Amino acid sequence: MKYPAVELGGLVDVVMGQAPPGDACNKDGTGTIFVKAGEFQERHPVVREWTTKPLKLSKAGDVLVCVVGATAGKVNEGAFDCAIGRSVAAVRSNPQKLDARFLFHFLKTKVMQLREGSQGAAQGVITREMIFSLSVTLLPLPEQRRIAAILDQADALRAKRREALAQLDSLTQSIFIEMFGDPAANPKAWPRLTLNELMDENGPQNGLYKPSTDYGTGTPILRIDAFYDGVVTKLHSLKRVRLSASELKLYGLRINDIVINRVNSIEYLGKSALIPRLSEHTVFESNMMRFSVRRDLVEPGYVVQFLQTKFIKNQIKSCSKNAVNQSSINQQDVKSFQVNVPPLTLQRTFALRVQSVEALKITHRTALAELDTLFASLQHRAFQGDL
Repeated sequence: MKYPAVELGGLVDVVMGQAPPGDACNKDGTGTIFVKAGEFQERHPVVREWTTKPLKLSKAGDVLVCVVGATAGKVNEGAFDCAIGRSVAAVRSNPQKLDARFLFHFLKTKVMQLREGSQGAAQGVITREMIFSLSVTLLPLPEQRRIAAILDQADALRAKRREALAQLDSLTQSIFIEMFGDPAANPKAWPRLTLNELMDENGPQNGLYKPSTDYGTGTPILRIDAFYDGVVTKLHSLKRVRLSASELKLYGLRINDIVINRVNSIEYLGKSALIPRLSEHTVFESNMMRFSVRRDLVEPGYVVQFLQTKFIKNQIKSCSKNAVNQSSINQQDVKSFQVNVPPLTLQRTFALRVQSVEALKITHRTALAELDTLFASLQHRAFQGDL
C-alpha cells in the first residue's frame, strides 16, 4: 500500500531556542538544565549547564536540532525537559499522527539537506519554515513504532562499538599518564619547551582554501570532520578538489605531519591528528594548520597525544579569539604552546604501545563502518516505506 507524503508543518510544532541572560547561567546545578549545540552527542545531549531564567523550553521526547553554525542540522533526542539556546530548535510531534522516535530517525536522514539549505552569509541558519517543509511518508502509527524499534536496535549495536572505541581512547590516555604523569603538574620534572622549539623549519602552515565550484573530482582534501582524538579516521571518504601542480606541492600532506584545527566552536577548537601513511596525494583545508616536528627532540606520536591533554586544551582556551559560535587560534598561538619533553627512548616506548591500541581501534572502526552502512540502508528503506 502506498502512503501519502506529508510536510512536517502539519505534524509537528517547532520551538526556536533563545539564550537566557549570561548572569542567569551556572554550572552548579541551580535551575533548569540549559542545552546548546555544544552539548549535542551521538544521540542525547550531555548536561553541562543550568539557568535560573529559562526563556524557551524543550520537553522530554522532543527532537533537538542544531540550527546555527558549523554543526547546523545535527540531531539529538531530548531525554529530559530543558531550556534551549539560540543554536537549538525543539521539534515536537503530534502524538496522534507522528511517533517521536520515528521523527527522530527521520530527521537524522535530513541532516545534510538541512545543512545545505541553511541560510546566512557568515554561518548556516536553519529556519522553522525549513523544518516544516520537510516531507515524510506518513505511515500508520503502529508501523512507525515498528520501524523506530528496528532502527533503535541497529543504532544500539553501533553505540556499543563506539563505546568500545571510547574505552580504547581512555586506555591511551591512561598509558600516557602512567608513563609521563599529569602534564600540568609535571611531577617528573620533564623539560618544558614551546611547540615552536620542537617544530622543524616548515611550520606551522595554514591550509588551502578552494571555492565550492572546485570540489567534486581530483585530489582528496582533509577536512576537520575526518579526524578525532589524534587520529585520522575517514581517509576513504574524503571530498576531492581540483588543484594545480603548485598547490599540490605546497599543501601536500606527508606521513608524520601533524594537523591542528584553527577555527571552530570552542569545544572543538585545536583538535589535532597525526597523518598516517597515505595511499595517494592528499592536501589539507584552510581551517587547519600543518606542521612537523624535530625528530631529534620528540616523537610525532607523543606530541599528538600531548595535544589531546587538558593541559593543552586550557592553553587553547586562554589564547582563543572568540566570536558568536566560533573561535580561532593563529600560528603564533600554536607556537606558544608549552610541551613537556621526556627522553626520546620513553617517547618511543609510548608510541609503540599506542600503535598496539590503534590496531585494536582499526578493528572496531571497520566493524562500526559496516554497521553504519547497514544502518543507512535500513534508514533508506524505512522512509521509502519498504522496511
